[in-house]
Amino acid sequence: YPHDDNDGRGRYKRDPIHARNYYKPYRFTFSNGVVWSSPAGRYPVYSEETLRRMEEDNRIDLAGKEPMAKRYLSEVQEGQPPDAVLMPEIVGFNSDGTTELRRIFGQAGVFPQPKPTKLIKFLIEILRSKDALILDSFAGSGATAQAVLALNKEDGGDRRFILVECEDYADTVTAERVRRIIRGVPDAGDAALREGLGGSFTYCTLGRPIELEKALGGGKLPPWPALAAYLLQTAAGVSAGENELAPRNEDGLFHRGDGVDYYLLYRRDAAYLRGDEAMLQTDRAQRIGAVNRKENRKAVVFAPGKYIGQRYLTDMNILFCQLPYELHRG
Repeated sequence: YPHDDNDGRGRYKRDPIHARNYYKPYRFTFSNGVVWSSPAGRYPVYSEETLRRMEEDNRIDLAGKEPMAKRYLSEVQEGQPPDAVLMPEIVGFNSDGTTELRRIFGQAGVFPQPKPTKLIKFLIEILRSKDALILDSFAGSGATAQAVLALNKEDGGDRRFILVECEDYADTVTAERVRRIIRGVPDAGDAALREGLGGSFTYCTLGRPIELEKALGGGKLPPWPALAAYLLQTAAGVSAGENELAPRNEDGLFHRGDGVDYYLLYRRDAAYLRGDEAMLQTDRAQRIGAVNRKENRKAVVFAPGKYIGQRYLTDMNILFCQLPYELHRG
């Protein structure tokens, strides 16, 4: 990187703006009047629009015999580019994963063929992001969590992880591994792991499923708390346990968010859902609207139907969301 034109980006080297890979040929006129086209057997690396933006951003060196792109040292990623062949001294062997897990749990046979942490760390480091969110949909023994926490301790990163595991060892193996590596593993070969990798995590379990196909087909209706939790997650992205929500008043208020209240008019009773009591009527809407005006809030009301027009509901800061008719049809 021998060049520096004092543009604030530091030292750079000059890269050709043509290559052997095919890209539609064109003639390009730079701001200094130089007309450029790729040499015979070569093709432009960039589109005309990109090349124009690069010149406007002072990323084209026009001082030499031909225009060249500036590759700044400050913008080049460190480390070894990923290769098609993963060397064992870099990513480890399956036996390394087995040894790691045996030392963490103090016994063998906890989980078959766990992946070595070195492999997961290698894959994560390709991202070159210290605040990445890593998703492992088949978490297995939890090696991904260990890799994330180990990297964070090594370089001060703020990476996070989401592990998903549906087998019965999710708590006893996957989550338990994370608990132990956070606290520290006395018999670990790695000093950082003996001390503990630090960090934290939340262990969540799924509630009973809302089987919409059965419900919409006239089958079993979901419990009130489960439906409320589902609607809250869908509408607001807020997670709540199926037993944590309950009506707070006669109008069905079940959650107060950031400036928004959520109401649900529902019972596990098809006759109720088809009756007037479950409908959003004027008196109920006025009570909710009065709260909205007094406290400068909005309301979302889930119900099988309504006997009041949305124009009037809008005036009261109420958004009506209808529950599927198939839930209560005869």
